[in-house]
Amino acid sequence: MRYVAIVKYLGTNYFGWQRQPFEISVQQVIEDKLSTIFNTEIVIYASGRTDARVHAYGQVFHFDAPPFPVSKLKYALNKMLPGDIEIVKLQKAKDDFHARYAAKSKTYEYLIYLGAKDPFLFNRVLFYPFALDEKKLRKDAKLFVGTHNFQNFTSKKEDEANFVRNISAVKIQKSGKMLKIVFIGEGFMRGQIRMMVGALLAQNAGKEDANFIKDNLNSKERKIISHKVIGDGLYLRKVKY
Repeated sequence: MRYVAIVKYLGTNYFGWQRQPFEISVQQVIEDKLSTIFNTEIVIYASGRTDARVHAYGQVFHFDAPPFPVSKLKYALNKMLPGDIEIVKLQKAKDDFHARYAAKSKTYEYLIYLGAKDPFLFNRVLFYPFALDEKKLRKDAKLFVGTHNFQNFTSKKEDEANFVRNISAVKIQKSGKMLKIVFIGEGFMRGQIRMMVGALLAQNAGKEDANFIKDNLNSKERKIISHKVIGDGLYLRKVKY
């Protein structure tokens, strides 16, 4: 029987989503608990991988396992999981459902706190106590919208298919000192959003010239940019099917 679940987690204590040989990951923790419940090895398949220290409100994964009442399974799993991982929703799925290949779009958010420090936001945001031209930021963010070759905005290796991705929207939202950059697209590559945010801040601060983003989007030569913000401020908000 196939199950599908929505999980939220704080990524601070994990080396990303994907199971690692020598580091603890979110996938490993969930798989270990499910395997204990079913007394057999359970493998889960997510909508995509999140990097180390990256968080999620709406990561989606599926797995195959023997029949089990879903309400009891959700309760048992949450009881066993650590406090920084919670199964929000769990239900039966069609046999051909695949969390990754059925996904239509993903929404990510990057949180920037326009200040030097706040203990209650520690490990949850990028602290940025510098001048920021919001008008310019909004204008530059629009450069990413559309279909582009993002080869210079990802650490993905050359042999892992192409670098073309479509971003349908980039939104800037501000409330007090909190600045949120929302990215909506069909899918994103390793480190892509963190590099796009890094490029926006570098261009905004004058560390790069006014055409830095545009030039790297149109470049025929691959030269990965050096601006990459920390994972703490990145959240997978929603996966749409």
